[in-house]
Amino acid sequence: MRLDELFARRPRTLSFEFFPPKNERGWHTLEDTIDQLIPLGADFVSVTYGAGGGTREKTREVIEHIAKNTGVPAMAHLTCVNATKAELRGLFDEYSAHGVANLLALRGDPPKGQPRFIPTDGGCEYASDLIDLIRADGRFAILCAAFPEKHPEAASREADWANLCRKFEKGACAAITQCFFEPAPYLDLRAHVTAALGREPRIIPGILPVTDWAALVRFCAVCGASIPESLRETLEPVAADRVETRKRGIAATIRLCRELLEAGAPGIHLYALNRSTAAAEIVTALRESGHLD
Repeated sequence: MRLDELFARRPRTLSFEFFPPKNERGWHTLEDTIDQLIPLGADFVSVTYGAGGGTREKTREVIEHIAKNTGVPAMAHLTCVNATKAELRGLFDEYSAHGVANLLALRGDPPKGQPRFIPTDGGCEYASDLIDLIRADGRFAILCAAFPEKHPEAASREADWANLCRKFEKGACAAITQCFFEPAPYLDLRAHVTAALGREPRIIPGILPVTDWAALVRFCAVCGASIPESLRETLEPVAADRVETRKRGIAATIRLCRELLEAGAPGIHLYALNRSTAAAEIVTALRESGHLD
């Protein structure tokens, strides 16, 4: 099913993000995770795409596995990195032939060892260019990325949010955000884009379950997300106690999700990291409290 059609019927959705495993053990872990999370009521899932397209085949394999074993709509990430427009059109044919109807259009991160993004000759320079290409094809629902605290390379929040508006204007039916850890950045983003577009677009919060302090610090250093002082004060004093850190981190994640849903967020997209336990705890708590249908 195309996600633009799903969104027209479902004002609020639950979704999970997975990444292609690197080895057979990783495949078994991912299969177990899918088996445990999908029954919690996932409306769709997304599968990431490595820098430079290095996991393209594995991304498709994961999507095929999900389609065959669950029937849940799956979305493939697609980037501009190391691909000409002709090659991207070939990918459209490949994905469509395998039943993929949804694409997340991203500029993409530079391949390892390349300090900055360099557009491929004959390729797409920006995610908005990729959206143009996908929209012209006509076979896919298009989603895009949003950055509540701005993309790390953007000159300002306002400049980055103006770019998000362009992606919606070019045909994205929804956006999924980079992770964030307090409601304000998301609410500011939504209000700004709604005012600029004259309508409220579908911006789905991307949520990272917090389970480990050191891992959170490393992740935020890479992606540019900020750790709110309140979360730092909650977790840093118990960082050496993994059990207590996890307990407090999951509680903080559940609280954030509840506040976002109460503020009218159109769902929750959980970065499951190919593990089921934390994501399952969060979804169960949100269902028990009535925040998810």
